[in-house]
Amino acid sequence: MKTHFTRKNFIAMAITFFYLLITAFSAICLDGSNPMMKANNPIQKMGLAFGFPLIEPGFAGWILTACTLIYVLIFVCAFIYELRLAKYYDNKIFTKKWVGIYVATFFITFILCFGIGLVAQYPYEKEYMINSLTFLGESLLVGLILFIILGLIVSGILMLYINFKHIDEPFRFFGNKTKELEEKEKEEEEKEAKELDEQGNLASSFGEAQVDEQGNPIYANASNNGLNGNGALNGELSDTPLKDKERVFPGLCGIDVINQANIYNEFEDNITLKELTTQFRNYLAKEEKLYFDVSTIRAFISGLAASRLIILEGLSGTGKSSLARYFSEFIKEESFFEPVQATWRDRTSILGYYNDFSKSYNETEFLKRLYDATYKENHVNIMVLDEINISRVEYYFADFLSILEYPLDKWKLKIMQLPYDFEAPLHLEDGILQIPSNTWFIGTANKDDSTFTITDKVYDRAITITFDDRNEPFEVNEEVKKVGVSVNKLQSLFKGAIERKENNLSKADLTKFKALTDFTYDTFDLTFGNRIMHQIELLVPVYVECGGSKEEALDFMFSRKVVGKLEGRFEDYIKQGLLDLKSLIVKVYGKDSFKATNHTIDKLLRKL
Repeated sequence: MKTHFTRKNFIAMAITFFYLLITAFSAICLDGSNPMMKANNPIQKMGLAFGFPLIEPGFAGWILTACTLIYVLIFVCAFIYELRLAKYYDNKIFTKKWVGIYVATFFITFILCFGIGLVAQYPYEKEYMINSLTFLGESLLVGLILFIILGLIVSGILMLYINFKHIDEPFRFFGNKTKELEEKEKEEEEKEAKELDEQGNLASSFGEAQVDEQGNPIYANASNNGLNGNGALNGELSDTPLKDKERVFPGLCGIDVINQANIYNEFEDNITLKELTTQFRNYLAKEEKLYFDVSTIRAFISGLAASRLIILEGLSGTGKSSLARYFSEFIKEESFFEPVQATWRDRTSILGYYNDFSKSYNETEFLKRLYDATYKENHVNIMVLDEINISRVEYYFADFLSILEYPLDKWKLKIMQLPYDFEAPLHLEDGILQIPSNTWFIGTANKDDSTFTITDKVYDRAITITFDDRNEPFEVNEEVKKVGVSVNKLQSLFKGAIERKENNLSKADLTKFKALTDFTYDTFDLTFGNRIMHQIELLVPVYVECGGSKEEALDFMFSRKVVGKLEGRFEDYIKQGLLDLKSLIVKVYGKDSFKATNHTIDKLLRKL
């Protein structure tokens, strides 16, 4: 079970427990009627030194003291747990909601403590009640003094031990680092310096030397890069400032030359979405021996209408990569495949970087394919990131996650900063690349120990299709052939399906679906944002046009966008909540409805 507590929380609870333990011991010593303790023991003498009277608390006083100690510990543990819950769910611990919970917890524990203690004071004589409260106060105060004294002693001993242990090591105010850690930091600094030497300073490489206070030119990394004082390679004459775009962007300029000719434009645009779905499924079965449930093909095609990022997730060998590859082949295009590497940490892994030493831009195949697609505006461009989660998607794909949220005309990637007089490749104006509107990104994701968890930030922006089960083979007797589909035709099919009123969700459909989303919010605190609702509004009518039903489309989205987020959560209330959700689905939609959601719920229940 994933605990809500951190080590700091356990330390705080332990400190509270030890203080209360010392307070209980102090109370035993201060009890003037306790036959187990010697009269005028050191604790009693301390109390008398502070002017505290010697008290015989009796049964009533001990009940009040015991209740106070018990409920103080309960309150501290409950308060820390609530702080962790607030951080876990809302990432803010002092909202009005949570402050109200803290206050309510305090008053509940106080009332229980005072109530039990008050019952013990019967027959409620003033003298007895004052006697009990005085005894409680003396115990708490003397316990606090002893706790502070013992704490200082223990801290002093620990400081002596730690400093003697590290007596030969340099002292740092914020903690001593081990030699191993210092050596590791030194290696990282040397590695970073080496990378900077390799990449160098962009401005100086383009002939725009920086100057010092006296106006003398400064050449970045001159010594490390083998440059002499004039900015030339040692042993070579200095070249003129670099202005040649073919040297800086050889791959992109080559694409400019190739695409000056006419682009292939053979399309067969006389097809419907339902025919596209059926023929693609049959093509996979007959030509490639790949068998997919029709709902998977509908989800894939309608997902293209709802998002530019599709994630195909599941066990290895279930046909995730093949689905993306053969869809392009079926519509007479060619997918681009990029295997994600575990070393990818930022955008340079897919977009490249400028190399100061070679004076050229390190163009990746991903960048060149994206650039090439700007010339083929009417061709469907499928770019597959294979094993997308072998590195963290939020790191290397961060720019795309943000940009694809914008309107089409704002899909602009800053590749690099160019000098003011540099002539860039034709479609890289001012160093900015317009992501072509004909592009979809498809990521395949395995679930095993070698991969990272895909976060909700990525899942919310993508349409995710899960491949869990093997589908049964089926025969296709009819003739199948590839169908050339242009981007314009595909987008017009999507637009026509969305504009068709009978395909869209009615008020009754939204009311029924809202019952499920409200339940998941109230029970699991799973929000259902505007982004997901917008995706549903785009996906459902296209899914219907592909031959499915509204209920199937809602089931697909609800299982992935909402219920799927409960993966990895093992709180006590989750199991009962899932069972209640299954009952609600039967009540709202009927017994044999929402099969994908029920399948996901059953998988989660097996893990609880």
